[in-house]
Amino acid sequence: MKRIAMIVILSSAAALAGAQEPGRYIGVASCANSGCHGSTHPLQASRVLQNEYYTWLNSDRHSPQAYNVLFSDRSARIVKNMRLKKKAYEEAACLDCHSTNVPARLVSGHIDPEDGVQCEACHGPAGGWRAEHAQPGWTHAQSVARGMIDQRDVRVRAHVCGRCHVGGEAREVDHELIASGHPVLAFELDNYSETMPAHWNPNETHGVRAWATGQAMALRDSLSNLARHARGEKWPELSDMTCTNCHHSLKTSGGRQERGWPGRAGLPAWSPQHWAVLRTLVARVSPASRTQLDDALAQVASRVSRMNDPAGTAEAAESARKIANDLVPRIDALSWSDAEVRAMIGAIAEASYPDVDSAQQAALSLQALATSLARRNPSQLRGPMMKSIDDLFTELQSRDDYDGARFAEKLRAVRQ
Repeated sequence: MKRIAMIVILSSAAALAGAQEPGRYIGVASCANSGCHGSTHPLQASRVLQNEYYTWLNSDRHSPQAYNVLFSDRSARIVKNMRLKKKAYEEAACLDCHSTNVPARLVSGHIDPEDGVQCEACHGPAGGWRAEHAQPGWTHAQSVARGMIDQRDVRVRAHVCGRCHVGGEAREVDHELIASGHPVLAFELDNYSETMPAHWNPNETHGVRAWATGQAMALRDSLSNLARHARGEKWPELSDMTCTNCHHSLKTSGGRQERGWPGRAGLPAWSPQHWAVLRTLVARVSPASRTQLDDALAQVASRVSRMNDPAGTAEAAESARKIANDLVPRIDALSWSDAEVRAMIGAIAEASYPDVDSAQQAALSLQALATSLARRNPSQLRGPMMKSIDDLFTELQSRDDYDGARFAEKLRAVRQ
């Protein structure tokens, strides 16, 4: 009996040691104690709210809601169209974004797909820091050094969110997935963050700074995706292109013919959704960089539309990505007065948006910027500017019915 007891003790000690290794996932249950992050209401006894788990479980779309959607008829239709062998709630292609799907060799605790996108998916594997991070004297930098994802760095946060919402090497919503029935993704960092129930205290890494840095990171990461696609076996990847260039009725194509084409008529076009708004922002940081990026992205668009030069497309995308990457820290370091926010709203409202994806970015950006003003002056929530921005979203309810002229008319109301 003593020998058996010793084996159990040694096994438990080994498991505990494994759970405390950096890079090991230990599961959401380790965060849910009421004295840690599982309180039903903010305790205000420390620098964190301590009700983060309760907020996530009951109100956050990253909770089991993210996993449960895989049981829908739409999810079943997607896996059927893609000829996948398993159910949506079993397929890695779905679980990678709808749950915390990590290799079993990295799990020391219990990770259940039913938990959805749980704490460690965004904050990093907790094995290296969970036991220590609440100890007196332990610093945030120490936790980051042991595997915590530094969400206080807006650039890091934008990239982490973008792994699913923009796409990356391990997971993305490509044209095959969209054609099979998956919704087309639209994402803006600040807007999407602030519409979630907050499990953080208000701080300077949200608001206009998050919007600006998120825009720059989305362009940078989308260009990384484009370069990877061009080097891969599935080129051309049509999700890099403007959907409506191909998905429209020829009976109603007169507007396209009147507007003209950036290159040879009728060729598919690279989607400018991550540049249409950002170019206005880059002009504030560096007019010369805007010109440089305009030229680089014109090269990207030209290569993409031809579809027959993947090596040249990858080279052009990588060149533009380097310019965008150099601008990210400068954009992240910007400070914003109310007057500068209003000027940016006016500039975005003056630009044109040729496709629905670019228009979505404009509407989301205007909403994020106007909301930042309303935080300091809540009466603006009932004012005409917020009403005019809300009206923009009525033009985006149906992608198929998007009309650039109608959207431009509603942008004029925002400018006023």
